[in-house]
Amino acid sequence: MATKQRFAAVLLCALAWIVFDQLTKALFKQILTPGEIVSLFAGSFLILPTYNHGAFLSLGAGMSDATRNIVFIYGVLVILIGLLGWLVYSSRLGRVEVNAIACIVGGGLSNLLDRCIYDGGVFDFLNLGIGHLRTGVFNVADVGITLGVALLLLGSVKAGPPSRAPRQPEDLRHEQ
Repeated sequence: MATKQRFAAVLLCALAWIVFDQLTKALFKQILTPGEIVSLFAGSFLILPTYNHGAFLSLGAGMSDATRNIVFIYGVLVILIGLLGWLVYSSRLGRVEVNAIACIVGGGLSNLLDRCIYDGGVFDFLNLGIGHLRTGVFNVADVGITLGVALLLLGSVKAGPPSRAPRQPEDLRHEQ
């Protein structure tokens, strides 16, 4: 796949993640009030709107505003730009890696949009679990990021370690 095609595919897929995430957030902000909890499937699926000023499981929520902005706004921007740079400059990316980058970029940009609009917070509303074994509260963008990371890991495991090209007879002549 050519670089322009990869870039276009990532932008379209990332845009889909952003739109879907922002629409679900808008829906649940509209129909639920903060603190309200909706339980579905015997409590296995909870909808509880909250603003998270940290990262995964509120990690970093206790940091100062300035530090949080550096880490969760500028740090995330650097990572997303790095992923797009990898997309543009690597000729070895397969479909799995391209899709992974799209998921991470879409989810990352959508959460970044929240942070810019909601004073450094991200709107989270989903919680899954059985009994006391539960996930943290998350959103659709987090699903995209997690899926992207899982795809990258899957792609790296599937690819295995880099192989050395077999030596050619002309290479052996030059070593003598």
